Amino acid sequence: MKRTRILTAAALAATAALLITSCSGSPGNTGEDVKPAKKGSVTWWGWTPDTPVAERYIEAFNEQYPDIEVTYKNFENVDYRNTITPALDSGKGPDVFDLSPAGGSPDLWGPYALDLSSLAKSTLGAGWKDDIGGDYVEQLTSSDGRFVSLPLGGMSAGFLWYNQDVLDEAGADVPTDYRSWVDTCEKVTAIGKTCFTMGAGGSDTFPTDMYHAIANSVAPGWFIKASTGKAKWNDANGIEVLRIIEKMQDDGIIPKDALDGPQYPLANNEFMKGDAAMVQMGFWYTQYAGADSCKAAMEAAGVSSPKCFVQLPAAFPDVAGKGNGSAYFSEADYGIAINSASEHIGAAKTFVSWMTLHKQGQQNVANAIDLLPAVKGVSPDWDSIQLVDESVQRPAIEKLIEDSSEASESRQWQATEKSLDAIVVATQQVLDPSVDKSIQDIADDQQAASVASKVGTK
Repeated sequence: MKRTRILTAAALAATAALLITSCSGSPGNTGEDVKPAKKGSVTWWGWTPDTPVAERYIEAFNEQYPDIEVTYKNFENVDYRNTITPALDSGKGPDVFDLSPAGGSPDLWGPYALDLSSLAKSTLGAGWKDDIGGDYVEQLTSSDGRFVSLPLGGMSAGFLWYNQDVLDEAGADVPTDYRSWVDTCEKVTAIGKTCFTMGAGGSDTFPTDMYHAIANSVAPGWFIKASTGKAKWNDANGIEVLRIIEKMQDDGIIPKDALDGPQYPLANNEFMKGDAAMVQMGFWYTQYAGADSCKAAMEAAGVSSPKCFVQLPAAFPDVAGKGNGSAYFSEADYGIAINSASEHIGAAKTFVSWMTLHKQGQQNVANAIDLLPAVKGVSPDWDSIQLVDESVQRPAIEKLIEDSSEASESRQWQATEKSLDAIVVATQQVLDPSVDKSIQDIADDQQAASVASKVGTK
């Protein structure tokens, strides 16, 4: 599950250029005259979910619609953004494709997609917007008012996952503040394990989750204010965030190899191998509390004959020491868009609406425990879910779901691509010993490279 925003500033520029020179493969096609079909074929491209999860979704769909063949193709983040736009622009793209709210994606890929408002209304009724959770509808609506992607589910982040077995072996506790985190790391490293694994190299924006969590500890709400131009990234709060990142590395919380690679595969593999006590991932990591998913993830990380460990969520420690804690942030993880150039719009409508709007499809999403279902009132059927240790994991996950559903702050939707990229660069410069710049200079450069967002500011 490579859940982060999937467009860099370079990709943004490239996509913008394509949109200036061309329209979608079928300009002007609204798809309004095409009714959902019970037969046909659908191709689905996405950077998420993992292929085994997608196959379970499709298998459940085919129990009701056996005459619609769905073929899923999974991409790494970078490969997806480098492939999807040329494919859509050529008119040879997939019938349906992933589209997230992060960094302005509804405007980037929305021109290739159908407006799905009427499909949602015909499925859920006139009050359809009230049946979909969070601000997902607004987040997946383009600036011209088109609802271009039906949300499959929501995502929360801003917390840690820990390996209970490693902490038990080290005689260490789950950290709650800065001092206890340092103490825990000293005990974990003493047994030859990594305390907090992190991959901050590359261009993916996983470092923004840590930055955001630290910012919430420093000054709740400041991250969104800076993202939307109501505060400066280089003000006193921004300086404090960067100083805490610097101190976390100096005190042994952030590993020295954090810049050796991105979060996937560096941090993911180290955690799944059982070599690290903690990692920062979002709600998507909940799936690995499942016995089958845990085993598959460990095997994918290179573990032969894996024995699953107990992984549990924990609040991000109050690293600023101000008593603020660190609130979760949440938004629509991604939606499924229908390509307006598709020759199979009828079958695509049936598949997308079943996945995103019908309780049967949403129940499968809930049972995969990697997303928060988009349709309200759907929760996991625990009788059909096998966890590694239900006695401790189920109550922890139920609490995580409750807390996530109450999160009032967005993750990346209200930050532009340039602001997200600037956070990554600033974090990398703080962690790179070869960079000879002061924290103030790094923050000044971050502010200069950022562009304020206008979404969600009404």
